[in-house]
Amino acid sequence: MDRIFFVSLLIILGLACENPFSTRKPEPPDTQNRSTFIPPINPEFVFINLQFAVRERNVENYILSFIDSTRSQRRFTFVPDQGTATANSGTFEHWSIENERLYLFQLLQATPSDSLHLNFREESRSETSETAVFIQNYEMVVEHSRTNIATEFRGQSKFFLERNETGDWAIYRWEDFSNSVDPSWSDLKAAFQ
Repeated sequence: MDRIFFVSLLIILGLACENPFSTRKPEPPDTQNRSTFIPPINPEFVFINLQFAVRERNVENYILSFIDSTRSQRRFTFVPDQGTATANSGTFEHWSIENERLYLFQLLQATPSDSLHLNFREESRSETSETAVFIQNYEMVVEHSRTNIATEFRGQSKFFLERNETGDWAIYRWEDFSNSVDPSWSDLKAAFQ
């Protein structure tokens, strides 16, 4: 009796399957939650990762471009454009990684998908085996929903990078400079902090 029941169950299950020996149809890739992060084994990869993090709206990948003070003697420092610092007294006095996170999060809340564009153009660089200094001209276009805030930001930044014990590079100091014509990245941070 048990044998007849078992054979009957196998036949029913076999008939219920279209083809028990075929492979299933593959699922399409999840492109909405895609994240691009290149291990920053070269200092220029840090800037590529910043561009991807902004474009893909990924706060955590953005933060990974900055020094981790638990793995370094250095702490992150942001030096804003002097005019912006004067106009926004106190805003940048104790600027930290958490301020970077908060500013980007607030910016993402005010912008629709595919509305952030960041481009760098390298002006100069100097490197040793453990540190690097890059001067980058930047342009950031931000199609946000706030009034009385610019949507295009241009200027020049001087980035100081360090190589950690695992060989990854990260920014430990960022100095921002206005081009005297357009709002700077410092202005963007002040507006969305």
